[in-house]
Amino acid sequence: MAREDIPKTVRPLFEIEPNAPVIPEDKPEIANRPAEAKRVLKRIAAIIEDHRRACVPLKVELGIDELRVVINALRDHAKGGSGALKIDGSDEIKNYCLTRLFEELVEEPSNILYTTSTGPDTIRYDAMESAFWLECLDLLDANYDPEES
Repeated sequence: MAREDIPKTVRPLFEIEPNAPVIPEDKPEIANRPAEAKRVLKRIAAIIEDHRRACVPLKVELGIDELRVVINALRDHAKGGSGALKIDGSDEIKNYCLTRLFEELVEEPSNILYTTSTGPDTIRYDAMESAFWLECLDLLDANYDPEES
């Protein structure tokens, strides 16, 4: 029996109710971008500080140069690239620490959710858009100094 001869018996898994709310296709606009960026930067800075403290017993210092390597990889990933860390292979422990920091931060845009009302009793949750994530990374790069933390 040829593939074309097989009868189609596929049924929809869900029936669409006539009064069901329509989910908007567009992403929500962030109402107060500076306040949201400040909230995101505070969260990122806390993660970085946790990693910096965890590196102390390993005798690894994560300074601004090391953090820029991670930030640049995060930018590359947000733009659709591989997000490869550009690190030398001479210090395996430091490279491991940078990789762990990258791995934790690369998940942040999907962990920070925004709500959109889609009906009187329904809310949709959206992850952070990559454009806003890139803005936050630029702010982090321009304003974060690990020596002041």
